[in-house]
Amino acid sequence: MADDLGLLLSKAFRVVPGPRYNEVSQGLRETRGLFFYEVILPPDSRWEFLRDRVYPSLARYLQSKSLDPGTGGGAVVSLFRRDSFFLISGADFMETYGSIEGLDPQAFQARVLGWLSAPEEHETPEEKDSFRPTLPAPRK
Repeated sequence: MADDLGLLLSKAFRVVPGPRYNEVSQGLRETRGLFFYEVILPPDSRWEFLRDRVYPSLARYLQSKSLDPGTGGGAVVSLFRRDSFFLISGADFMETYGSIEGLDPQAFQARVLGWLSAPEEHETPEEKDSFRPTLPAPRK
């Protein structure tokens, strides 16, 4: 995934330090009317994580916002890695998928249609627990 991740990160139009993310993203929302799709990249993530989990979810998100899931226009993908956010246009993010997977435009559109028609997969209990640790019982 290192080369694939490097390719994605090279598409960033802006790299934002974590503490400034809310300020920067809010400014872009207000001035450009963009929708943001935020992704936290676990340190050990592989291309399969992006390919199998992030891209299908992003396509459904875009469709739910009445944006074209095949082009990603009107959206920004925020990839959080280490202590920075890499802001990538939705169009560049989607186009990079096709490049990495070696898909021509027609094959990519077929893949997007497949994502949209497939039932949404849920996290395994292990994945869910890794993102949402058990909270302590409330005190009385």
